[in-house]
Amino acid sequence: MPTVYSHPPSDLSRDISCLACRTDLEGLLATVPGAMAIWQALPRRTVAAGEAVLRQGERAQRVWFVRQGLVRCYFLSADGRERNRSFHAEGSWVGWGAPPHVSPSGYMVEAIEPSQLVELAYTDLANCLRDLPAMRAVLDDGLSAAHAKQAVREADLLLLDAPERYRAFREEYRAVEHRLALHQVASYLGITNVALSRIRARMGLVAPRTRQAPA
Repeated sequence: MPTVYSHPPSDLSRDISCLACRTDLEGLLATVPGAMAIWQALPRRTVAAGEAVLRQGERAQRVWFVRQGLVRCYFLSADGRERNRSFHAEGSWVGWGAPPHVSPSGYMVEAIEPSQLVELAYTDLANCLRDLPAMRAVLDDGLSAAHAKQAVREADLLLLDAPERYRAFREEYRAVEHRLALHQVASYLGITNVALSRIRARMGLVAPRTRQAPA
């Protein structure tokens, strides 16, 4: 009989970090001769809340490092329905695919808050890896972390029920949950706003309503 999990397998840890995914990335770059000059020369991009950074179907030719703000990745169906895939706050990289290989983006990337991004074009990335071979380990580590997080996300969708998925979400996004609207969280979990409200009530996260005394 196959094993049935009521939680993700123990080897699918949520404590996934990478060399390039840190708010003090510039401190790391300062240890690699020549890296800081390249980093400081990269374009900075300011986006407003609700502004698209990358559109679904657009050829992905760059990635972004979130210096300040919060962005989301989401799938947009033909009938206009959205399904959130992930959220990215300060110290996160966001993009599509496996840089530096260009391919059409499978999802939208959009700012939730006004955000400041560092833009790294694939051509600049290729030049950086050519001129600074030591950065290859940082890139490989970042891609490995991204793939590991996606594996955990897929396991959640397949193995966990809605309350368990919400607990897993709160563990992974505990630092930014308070910055997200409930409908964004419900979309990520694949449930309705009403279902999420019921789960939160059962977990004691919603204050019970008090009846008003008749006038």
